[in-house]
Amino acid sequence: MTRMGKNATALQRAEQHRVHLRVLSTTDLHAHLLPFDYFTDTRAPGTGLARLASMIARQRAEVPNVLLVDNGDTLQGTPLADTALTEIVPAGRPNPMIAAMNAIGFDAATLGNHDFDFGMEYLEMSLSQATFPLVLANVCRADGTVFLPPSCVLTRQVRDQGGDLHDIRIGITGAVPPQTAHWNKPHVKCFLLFDDIVAAVSAQVTALRAQGADLVLVLAHSGYGKIDAAPFSENVALQLAALPGVDAVVAGHTHKARPEGPPAPVEGTPMVQAGAFGSHLGCIDLMLDRTGANRWQVHQALAGTFDGAPALTRQGRPPLRRILTDYPDLRPAISLEHRATRAFVARALGESAVALETYFSTLAPCAATQLVADAQCIAAHPLIAEFPVLAGLPVLSAVAPFKAGGRSGPAGYTDVPPGPLMLRHAADLYLYPNMLSILRLSGAGLASWLERSASIYRQIDPDSDVPQRLIDHEYAPYNFDRIDGLTYQIDVSRPARTNAEGDQEFDTPGRIRNLRFADGRPVAPDDQALVVTNSYRAAGGGHMDAAGAADEIVTADFSVRDAVARYIAQSNGPIQPRISPTFTLRPLGGVPVIFETGPGALAHADRATALGLTPMDDAATARASGGFQAYLLTL
Repeated sequence: MTRMGKNATALQRAEQHRVHLRVLSTTDLHAHLLPFDYFTDTRAPGTGLARLASMIARQRAEVPNVLLVDNGDTLQGTPLADTALTEIVPAGRPNPMIAAMNAIGFDAATLGNHDFDFGMEYLEMSLSQATFPLVLANVCRADGTVFLPPSCVLTRQVRDQGGDLHDIRIGITGAVPPQTAHWNKPHVKCFLLFDDIVAAVSAQVTALRAQGADLVLVLAHSGYGKIDAAPFSENVALQLAALPGVDAVVAGHTHKARPEGPPAPVEGTPMVQAGAFGSHLGCIDLMLDRTGANRWQVHQALAGTFDGAPALTRQGRPPLRRILTDYPDLRPAISLEHRATRAFVARALGESAVALETYFSTLAPCAATQLVADAQCIAAHPLIAEFPVLAGLPVLSAVAPFKAGGRSGPAGYTDVPPGPLMLRHAADLYLYPNMLSILRLSGAGLASWLERSASIYRQIDPDSDVPQRLIDHEYAPYNFDRIDGLTYQIDVSRPARTNAEGDQEFDTPGRIRNLRFADGRPVAPDDQALVVTNSYRAAGGGHMDAAGAADEIVTADFSVRDAVARYIAQSNGPIQPRISPTFTLRPLGGVPVIFETGPGALAHADRATALGLTPMDDAATARASGGFQAYLLTL
């Protein structure tokens, strides 16, 4: 046989023994189990773990070796989670998300920051029901003992392309942003300690290799970030991918889908991020070669995401009962919890005389955020009264529209019509179970806080006659705080003080102009005021550094959402918030800009007209707006 023939035979033999291992991943499910929106009591075809379950089943049937993992922020985010907290788990039934993951057959998971939102007792009770390992490398108990195993080694029997079976040892570790210690301080203080992600994961990678792991997979509830991110940074997945000994990284936290499209070859360590709410299924394909002594290494890697929405559209909208046909034992339990959740959120609270919508809340104050601002102030007054030394200080209320587009897309808005208000509407107005907090800030701190919020706007060239897009959709609207009790202008012709994420701060003159208290008095840098906000913001969440550096007066033992629900229930007659003027955009002498919002805004034409907005219906603008409804506005 010629040398060429020998080489070809050796190559064929190597390919026959090559193993194709597919790693499927979910992240940031946020208690989206079924494709159903409990806030509006309607179907939500593009969301839900159950929607992905059939896709997972198909992958297992089509690919010989499949591993399924979850990347955290699984237990909180929809009324299903609230029902699990108050009714399902206390009644002795398993957490619906954990029950579904058990039935679908997840191989491993880690936690996200929001999994701590309901407190330690509930978290540990829910996790105890999991039949798959949970790993967390950078968190331990306050006494130094293990909270969750920092890593695990799974031995899986895999089939090579020639049909032979082999054992492969897969090491898995995970991590959560260390900022969770601050964001969830009311729940984790005195219980848990959080360490730097990169340092903790690096130590576990070394340990896993020493234990004989053939591969190491990192579940990082962390965005991609920057390769030179500082220690204790929030988003560090790129740094993790650069660690020696890491074969693949599953990222999360920032709700992005990366890379988009089916698996394609990548250079270096493969990474994937599967969007949020069950929008995508992450996929990393590892082509493995045996290197001797039955050890394995990655020959080639591919990464991508599967989006099930197109397939679902072709199939129409099947009844919910048909979605889990691949997991028949799960269907009765999920149906029970679905009905329980719909009943829970249908509890009557009161009535609204006006629509509570957030389509225009990044352009002007709105009734939806005003209701929350008023509820926060009412709930805070008894707490402030316990501190006589604070008497006389202005009391302000910081609120943001939790659903106002951004990365959530054109459908991510609150739209509660006038009429009965139910518990689901309170949850729609305030998504997270953050506790109510009261801070004391200086006037300089207030200005800095507002500068961060003003970064939602793109910089507008005042000399341009061509309409420019106003809103940066990479900015998370839940960080767009307006501070009720102040008035100010925002000059969008100036550069923003921070980038969209808030992890970079620029030396600019700033955008906030004419900052005054509600009585017209200018806010001096050394003035003092109280700001009612939430525990996430009080910890500097959203890179709101001024809030994180403020004096924390008190954090209540109830959530802002509870305050909102109580405010509605105790109101005399229908709710009709009086919208405080708060902020306006500084006039620029007739500059045209494009304001983009959800298409549902078209049903609120009177509101759009009052704000000086004219719908733009040309095809080119529609394509450029990516599903958002564009309006023309003159500044």
